[in-house]
This record gives sequence, C-alpha cells and structure tokens, in this order.
Amino acid sequence: MICVPIRRKTSKEAVKLMVSAQKVADVSEIWFDEISDFSEEKMSEIMKKKKTPIIYKWQGNNKNLKIVLKNNIEYIDIDLKTEKSIIHKIRELSPKTKIIMSFHDFKKTPSDSDLKKIISKMKTKKVDILKISTFANDFSDNFRIFKILSDLSEKGEKAICICMGEKGKFSRIAGHLLGNYLMYAPLDKKDITAEGQLTVKELKKCLLK
Repeated sequence: MICVPIRRKTSKEAVKLMVSAQKVADVSEIWFDEISDFSEEKMSEIMKKKKTPIIYKWQGNNKNLKIVLKNNIEYIDIDLKTEKSIIHKIRELSPKTKIIMSFHDFKKTPSDSDLKKIISKMKTKKVDILKISTFANDFSDNFRIFKILSDLSEKGEKAICICMGEKGKFSRIAGHLLGNYLMYAPLDKKDITAEGQLTVKELKKCLLK
C-alpha cells in the first residue's frame, strides 16, 4: 500500500490534500495534532470527504485522540514510548482501530542487537503493526533493516521497516518485496515528512521498472 503523509496547519488544507491523495494512494496519514483549527466539527468535514483509510499520526493530544477515534479511524500511529494506559484507552475508544507502534532514530541505524531489543519491547505492548524507521549513514543499513523486516514477515508479523536519508531510499523502493505493510510517499516534494521519501509519482515509476 502507498500512504500519503498529510501535515497541514488548517483543516481546509488537510482536506484538500486528502482528496487529492485518495486519487493516487491507498491510505492517508493525517497529522491531526498539528491542525490549528481542529475540532469535532472539522473532523466531521474530513469524514464526509473520506473515501480511503486514514492513519492518525498521534503526537500526544488527548483531546484530539477522543475526537478522531470516535469516528472509527482505521489506524493510529503511536511512539514506542507511549504508555500502556494510552494503548488501553485507544482499544476502549475504538476497538477496530489498528495500532502502529513506531520507533525512529533520525541520526543512525542502531546495531543489530539494539534493533532486536527494540522489536522485543514493541511486542510486549501487543500492538498490530510494528514500525522501525532509522537513518541510513551507509547503504548497508538498508540490508540490516531488510533483515529485520524479513524476520518479522516470516513470523507473520505486520511491519514497516524503512531507512531515512539519501542512502536509505533503496529501502523505500524495495521494501515491499520483503513484506513492508505500506510505503510512505508524499504528493509533492514540499510535503516530505522524512528525509529520503520519494513522491507518489516517483515511487510508482520505480515500482513499474
């Protein structure tokens, strides 16, 4: 699946981008907590235009959490450091919402042993999808991330394992071959939310080769 990240300051801008994203991608990841005028009314407007699944990129706003989950959003992305009490709260508010647990390292790709420890910690949280996103300082980091992804896929675990940065682009192009649950690709370069992301057009062009 291709996921378009939507990071906008107003609901009007977010809706406009979501409508465009729905024409070319499978999922939209909306950063609701960064929408300055977000409210139940604005959420209702978004839902009226919604045609494909949404990922809520949660950044700690509990008020928004309740508003979004009342609408049975398909996915929510939370950080590894999120307390179990929040996970229980998400399950209570919207049992059908799939939880993506994310770990990010914006400077490097941790050692293999550290990556395994991170995965083990994630599994104790009993979420639905595991996400590892690290910075590639060397092209070989792609293959280390692929090994993590391959191991998880073989065990039937749903996962997203990608590298950030110029040297990590390969993981975004080839990761789906090893079972990546989805791939992040903005509509335009100005909408990139992580270094190394390809636009939807660029990604599709690579996948067709």
